[in-house]
Amino acid sequence: MSDVEALWEIRLRTPRLELRLPTEGELVELYRVAEGGIHPPEEMPFLVPWTDDLRLDAFLAFHRGCWEAWTPERWSLNLVAFFEGRPIGTQGIEAENFTATRTVTSGSWLGAAFQRAGLGTEQRAAILELAFVGLGANTAISGAQTHNVSSQWVSAKLGYRQSGSHTVAPRGEPVEHYDYSLERGEWRCPVEVEITGLETALPLFGAA
Repeated sequence: MSDVEALWEIRLRTPRLELRLPTEGELVELYRVAEGGIHPPEEMPFLVPWTDDLRLDAFLAFHRGCWEAWTPERWSLNLVAFFEGRPIGTQGIEAENFTATRTVTSGSWLGAAFQRAGLGTEQRAAILELAFVGLGANTAISGAQTHNVSSQWVSAKLGYRQSGSHTVAPRGEPVEHYDYSLERGEWRCPVEVEITGLETALPLFGAA
């Protein structure tokens, strides 16, 4: 853990949210948010259907695994979004060989009680500002299945362009998945984002 401890200093602040890595206790709080529901049970927005078998031990192991497996060549930063001091979901980016590709992929979720209030747009805007301004990314990639209209709407609002589609099967049945990309020159942040604590962590991203 000591090799990546600088990651815990990173803060992204928007008008309503703070995004940062959590403590162990906050991870348990976040799990309770997921337990309260993220999506309709008949739909599965995630490529890995983790909410179909939601277990605290697996949830904690996933987050710990991201930190433990971290290298500058391959990393996954899953920041927790805090609203009024409470964890409400996550917003992450990941990359492989970022030094050469300058490309990041994003993913996120919000507890059902916090959806449809613009917070998803706000947290993704924050992570894009981190990617483009903080880390010097050239391209951000995202995606959404056909039924995940809210994610598609966020992508469109933030300036992504649909770059293609492919078939996925998170529950064994084929579903069309839309691919989106956004270039640095097209990025216009719609909210104020304050980034602190990043400078000492830059070598961990292969961005220094």
